[in-house]
Amino acid sequence: MSVTEIQVTDLSVAAKGIPEDTPVVMVNLLRFKTETTYPKHLDHAPSTGREAYLGRYVPAWSAICASVAGSDDAIKPLFLGKPHASLLAGPFGAEMWDVVGVITYPSFRAFREVLESKQYQDTALPHRLASLEDWRLYATTELKL
Repeated sequence: MSVTEIQVTDLSVAAKGIPEDTPVVMVNLLRFKTETTYPKHLDHAPSTGREAYLGRYVPAWSAICASVAGSDDAIKPLFLGKPHASLLAGPFGAEMWDVVGVITYPSFRAFREVLESKQYQDTALPHRLASLEDWRLYATTELKL
């Protein structure tokens, strides 16, 4: 089953286990559409999902993050990479992803503020929905050893 939207209930469940001021690292598994699918009222040139995500969504998301966090580096990608093999992810090809992104947020509150902001809903979300075929998003916190 492909998933590209975060439900309010999902955020609420996560919020019960993650205190608001706790730093979080979000692990994103992304699979892009071959061609974007924007709603008719949005006038965007056709492109691949990868082009739209990296060229439209990421810049819009980055601007919102800087606004929410108050600086350009408080919310930032720690890693962006291309998976090359699914060693323990089911039968070959069953769980292949185009990109893995690991993003740090200073708090779970900051993550929610980004996603729940009107600016995100208006300027970033349409690109994410148009570009992603499937998506997994894991909210993680540091495990002290």
